[in-house]
Amino acid sequence: MRSRLLILVAATVSATALVTVGVAATRNATSLPKLKGTIGPGYTISLKNAQGKRVTTLKHGKYTLVVQDKSNIHNFTLNGPGIKNKMISGTGFVGPKTVAVTLKSGKYRYYCTVHPFVTGTFRVT
Repeated sequence: MRSRLLILVAATVSATALVTVGVAATRNATSLPKLKGTIGPGYTISLKNAQGKRVTTLKHGKYTLVVQDKSNIHNFTLNGPGIKNKMISGTGFVGPKTVAVTLKSGKYRYYCTVHPFVTGTFRVT
């Protein structure tokens, strides 16, 4: 009986620890500032902040980038200091993609590699 009680207590402590770690990880991922990118359905690309305003300047740091790819003929690629041509959504894909990015000071470009004239830029300070 005593050994069953010890096993039950150990299992409860382990489960509590796992839940605590899971909640902390979720809180950290969702607490990052959010950026919203779109590509398509035509030859358009955009990057906006959480308030829906076009991004021209950001402070350095970590962000959650949510890209809504609206066309299978495009991709959303990010290039800048510390990020070398990171393809967020690929050609042939339609739907949302979410990634965490760390932006350093400098100039960034977001674009479609298939249609390089579909592009935008922003600065990080």
